[in-house]
This record gives sequence, structure tokens and C-alpha cells, in this order.
Amino acid sequence: MRISLIFSSCIVLFFLHSCTYLRETPSYREAELQERRETRQRARTGVTPAESAFYEEYSGILGYSLNGTENPVLLREVAGWLGIPYRYGGTTKAGADCSGFAKMVYLEVYGINLERVTVNMAQNSRRIGKRNLREGDLVFFRINGRRISHVGIYLSNNKFVHASTSRGVIVSDLDEDYYSRNFAFGGRVIR
Repeated sequence: MRISLIFSSCIVLFFLHSCTYLRETPSYREAELQERRETRQRARTGVTPAESAFYEEYSGILGYSLNGTENPVLLREVAGWLGIPYRYGGTTKAGADCSGFAKMVYLEVYGINLERVTVNMAQNSRRIGKRNLREGDLVFFRINGRRISHVGIYLSNNKFVHASTSRGVIVSDLDEDYYSRNFAFGGRVIR
């Protein structure tokens, strides 16, 4: 009798535990419904909830509204450089100049080893106008007269990221008076 009671108790505990496990595990139906909701949202907005959260977070980090179509790898890499101080000749997160910053981002994001000097980057990219800029294009400026002397990377919505001599790595707008006045051309690197 005693063995029977112990055996019965074990069986009851087993079934109780099994039922609890089944209730805590989302059903196949729930997972299917969640997938349908995400598919409908993607069809409506072009992004899933997770992607939407990503672009919202990075809009805050970069300081402007993202479209939801930008390259997440580029955004993450750029965000990791924001605030890095300007250092002439630098190519690291301890300090970088404009061409060193552009070179390192291009290497990390696209696997492309750009020239080290701004003027050489300009010579080795296809020239494009401001209205035709796309994400990842280089933007060149004539800060000191006639010669190309500054480079940045175009992001989206007229914004570009660059290493400013006074403020380090920042996001700026091409229509800011200073950059608009000194803009030379965009450069597209064959990827």
C-alpha cells in the first residue's frame, strides 16, 4: 500500500509539473499569430517592431529622424565613433582626423581600404552632386580655399558624419551655412 501511495504521488506530481510546463510555453498558435502581426506591420510600415525600435534608438543617438531604410551596420559603427576627439593623423577611437575616420569606417562597414589622404579619396571616387547623394557616399569640402581639405560620410536626410577639428566626430547637416558654403562635391566609392 505504501509503495502504491508513493507511486501515485509521483505520477500526480509528474502530471502537475507537465501541465505547468505546457501552460508556460507559448503555443504554436501564439507564435504563428505573433508572426502574422509582425508581417502585417512590415507590410504597413516596412519594418518589424524590432527594427522600428532600433531606428528609434539610433535616431536619438545620431540626433535626427531616421527613415528606417538606413544600413544598421553603418549606423552602429558611426554611433561608436561619436564624440571621439579630433587628432591630426589619427585613425583610432583615441583620436582621428577626418580622413582617418572615413577610412576606418569604410574598412569596418564595407571592407574597403580607402586612401589615407582626403584629396586622394576625392581623386579615387566618382563625383556626384549633392542632390544625388546616397548613404555611404563621401562628401568633400574646400575649407581652406581651392583645395579639397575635408571629408565626411553621408548618412541620410541631408546629414553626414565627420571628424570636426573643434568638436571631434559629430553629425552635421549639409545645409548648415558653413558646410553649404564649403561643399565641393560628393564622391561615390565602388563597393
